[in-house]
Amino acid sequence: MLDPAGLRNAAWRFGYDVEPIAVGAGEIRFPYNYRPASAHATPAVTTAHQIGLGMIARARDADDIVALVTLLRDDFTRIVVLLDGDASEADSLSARMPWVEVAHHPLDGDFAGQRNRLQDMMQTRWVLQIDTDERPDDALIAAIGWLAAAADRDGLRSLGLPRRNLVDGVQSASYPDIQYRLNRSDIRFAGRVHERPVVPFVESSLALAGALEHRLDGERVRERTRIYEAMSTGAGRAQDEALLLAPFDPIAVR
Repeated sequence: MLDPAGLRNAAWRFGYDVEPIAVGAGEIRFPYNYRPASAHATPAVTTAHQIGLGMIARARDADDIVALVTLLRDDFTRIVVLLDGDASEADSLSARMPWVEVAHHPLDGDFAGQRNRLQDMMQTRWVLQIDTDERPDDALIAAIGWLAAAADRDGLRSLGLPRRNLVDGVQSASYPDIQYRLNRSDIRFAGRVHERPVVPFVESSLALAGALEHRLDGERVRERTRIYEAMSTGAGRAQDEALLLAPFDPIAVR
């Protein structure tokens, strides 16, 4: 009894590609409505892709950047790092991983602006953006090609990915913590803090096959709350800190 968009969300969650039944030319393939949907489902398979990986990063995290990019270098067609630093720091980092494009621009407290600069640099149709303390898990790596292909078929331009927050090595209650990080490169972000893509609702969807893993320590969580609040009143979001510092309870989300 799932509606069309809900059926697609569920199918993707369990690794199935779906094809709607009896959809006319020019109609939305999986509309957001309350009518029960029907579709053909087939197990999705890993699909070759030309998706770019983009990373906004701080110069002081150079060692983490190199380790992460080295781990993912064969999984993406192009990798770009946009450094919150100066030219000498970018040149130093580039020398350590010459297969990656490294650019620099001050963050200036504007996360959306930095993500938009990175979008413009990517030169790929689809972009996965991550931070230095995040990484796509194996399931997301395996699914990302067919997810983007399915999104293109369905007229989608922005996909929301679950993020699994691990605070001091323990999964936190802040889950699934959806992050719209897999986007067409023409998508723009808005919001200096807690930035989100600007896209019509019907051109976005959840993509629950796999997750981003986000590793933090408790003190960093508390520091982040203070920093965000200083950047924009209310952006500290004390409720987010509380969720991040509480352990995940799988029974509570059933």
